[in-house]
Amino acid sequence: MGSRRRVASGGVSVLCVGQATLDHVLAIGDDLVVGRKHRADDHHVVGGGLAANAAVTVARLGGSATLVSSIGDDDTGEVVIAGLLAEGVDTCLVQRARGLDTPFSAVIVSAEGTRTIVNHSAAELFECSCPDLEAVDCDAVLVDGRWPAGSRDALTLARRRNVPGVVDVDRSVADGESRRTLFGLASHLVFSEDALCDITGGSSPADGLRRVARDTGAHVSVTLGERGVVWLDGDDIRSLDAFDVAVVDTAGAGDAFHGAFALSLGEGAGEETAFRFAAAAAALKCTRHGARAGIPDRAAVEELLVRRAAPIGVAVP
Repeated sequence: MGSRRRVASGGVSVLCVGQATLDHVLAIGDDLVVGRKHRADDHHVVGGGLAANAAVTVARLGGSATLVSSIGDDDTGEVVIAGLLAEGVDTCLVQRARGLDTPFSAVIVSAEGTRTIVNHSAAELFECSCPDLEAVDCDAVLVDGRWPAGSRDALTLARRRNVPGVVDVDRSVADGESRRTLFGLASHLVFSEDALCDITGGSSPADGLRRVARDTGAHVSVTLGERGVVWLDGDDIRSLDAFDVAVVDTAGAGDAFHGAFALSLGEGAGEETAFRFAAAAAALKCTRHGARAGIPDRAAVEELLVRRAAPIGVAVP
């Protein structure tokens, strides 16, 4: 095997695999009501996507980020690439699919900071094979599950290199054989609350984690938004409260959480430390407008960690 290539400047290197989009963000002055016409107080266009935003998070927090994705060969794709390069993300492994549109989303942010997302993405974008990853240097892998082949190859690489392989598990992660493959390859599974309930039918986060742990050797956890994060530690359920902050925009908070978590694991931190670091990054993101613009830098995260120590709990939630 040839020498590995450290593809971006910076510290610990994280390989992020999955979706990159262009988001049209509309801020409204009230709560979103289906079927009602709303007036947008603000509109801006910014790069998005789970894996792409996680890669930007890694770069802002001082790591080296490489994105593996598939986008269209259109003008929107050029804007997406330019935005990632401006953030210091390596895009050499982003494929351009001829004749297909780059994914885009309409993101509606309400007055309370909650967001509603409508995404358009051609299924054919992720029916292609993944580029060769052997030359890529990485200390951790993060996949969002949008690209089954890419996720499988990246997690296989992580396992072979003996580095963390993290899956962001939300409702988009495929059912059946593809999901079983990812769960079998991952070192860490971080579920959204909805995805954990859908997959396990569990009546509580604790019950859901225990059920899914029967079918995987990975470390399992679930993010609960403003209620923090819960994980399985042997037979115990442990929890970390969310940081108490003034929320203005929750868009991208999950992406920031996953990027920061993978980076911290790649730096050698244990799960508890990594969860605290990720929770701080996600909390700071929520205090700022913009899914990507609001992602904090390392200094801000470390300052929050010093100022506010979120307690670790052992009780079953």
